[in-house]
Amino acid sequence: MTNPTELSAIEAGTLLRLGPDDWSFGRDLIPGTCVDVVVAWLRTDLTHLSEEWMWVRGHHPQCDSPRVEQHPPCMELRVSVAALRRIAQTPHDQH
Repeated sequence: MTNPTELSAIEAGTLLRLGPDDWSFGRDLIPGTCVDVVVAWLRTDLTHLSEEWMWVRGHHPQCDSPRVEQHPPCMELRVSVAALRRIAQTPHDQH
């Protein structure tokens, strides 16, 4: 089972730069493309559903809302847990 504490380095505000194989489904996203998302939160409440994938809610990096944290996420996508682990282990200045 996926342990959410091992992904604790991925906090709200973390920019995820995802390659085509790092995610599998996202609302209004084109499969097979690179996607950037600023994390609002990881859906750790659904970790019991899959050990390989986790839902991430967030915002487009260019989201122009003056108070990003006060409006609903622009994006929701299913991200590979392996990619999240890789990103969590990367020094923060390289995200």
